[in-house]
Amino acid sequence: MKELGSILRTARESKGLTLDEIQERTKIRKRYLEAIEEGELSILPGLVYARGFIRNYAEQVGLDGQALLQEHGLSEDSPAAAPERAKPVPKEAEKKEKPQPKIASPDLGEGNRIFPQVAMAVAVIGLLGVGLWYLTNREASPQTPAPQAPQAPQQTTPPAQQPAVPTPPPQPKPAEPLKAETKGNGKSVYKVEGDKIKLELQTANGDCWLEIVVDGERKFYKVAAKGTTLTFEGTKEVLVVSGNSPALTVKVNDLPVELEQVNGPYQFLFQKK
Repeated sequence: MKELGSILRTARESKGLTLDEIQERTKIRKRYLEAIEEGELSILPGLVYARGFIRNYAEQVGLDGQALLQEHGLSEDSPAAAPERAKPVPKEAEKKEKPQPKIASPDLGEGNRIFPQVAMAVAVIGLLGVGLWYLTNREASPQTPAPQAPQAPQQTTPPAQQPAVPTPPPQPKPAEPLKAETKGNGKSVYKVEGDKIKLELQTANGDCWLEIVVDGERKFYKVAAKGTTLTFEGTKEVLVVSGNSPALTVKVNDLPVELEQVNGPYQFLFQKK
C-alpha cells in the first residue's frame, strides 16, 4: 500500500497542497491522511472507511480514486470485516399489582334496627293527640272561617340550560416504527409498502459518514455534519451505509425506522414489496 500512498503524496505535492488543506477540504483527519500516504491502512477505522477516504483524497488531487482502488486490490469486491452489533438492552421486569384488601361493611346492631320503629310509634301517637284536641275545641266553639283571597298563579321559571361540553376528539395513535425483516452480516433489510421509497435522514445526534445508493446509483458519499437533513426517493431500493448509526434518525414514507445501533460501518437496505 506504500505505492498507493506515494502516488497520492506526489499528486498532492505537485498541486502545492498541504495535508492540512486536504483535511479542510475532505473533513478527513490529518492522522488518517498521513496513514494513507505511509501505506498504514490498519490505522483507519475499517476497509469501508479506507475506500471512501482514498477516493475522496484522490478527487482532491485530480486522480481517479476508483481506478487506484482496483489497481491495488481495494475495490468493493474485496471482503469487509463485519461490524460488531450492538447488544440488546434487557427489558425491565413487569411489576405485579398487589390486590387491595376488601373492607367489610359494618353490621347494624339490634338497637339500631329497633330505634326507627320506636320513633315512628311516638310520632303517630303525637299526631293522634293533636287531632283529638282540635276536634274537641271545634265542637265547643265553632268559628266561621274567614274568606281567603284568591292567590295569583305562580310563574315557574324554567331552569337555565347548561351549555353542552364538547367531547374532545380521540387522539391519533402513534405510527408503528418500520422494523427490519432480516438482520445479519452487518446488514438490516426492510420491506416498504407503496409505489416509491421516500427516505428522509437526519444526523440529529452527531456527525456521521454516509453512503447513499438509490436504485443502483450512488447519490451521496461523504461525512454529514450534525444537524444535516437529507431526502432521497427511489422506485426499487435505497441503500444506506452508515459509519455511526446512533447519530441518525430515519423515516421511510413518513414512517419512523427502527435502526440497529452500531458504532461502525453498517448497511440499511430498503426494498419495495
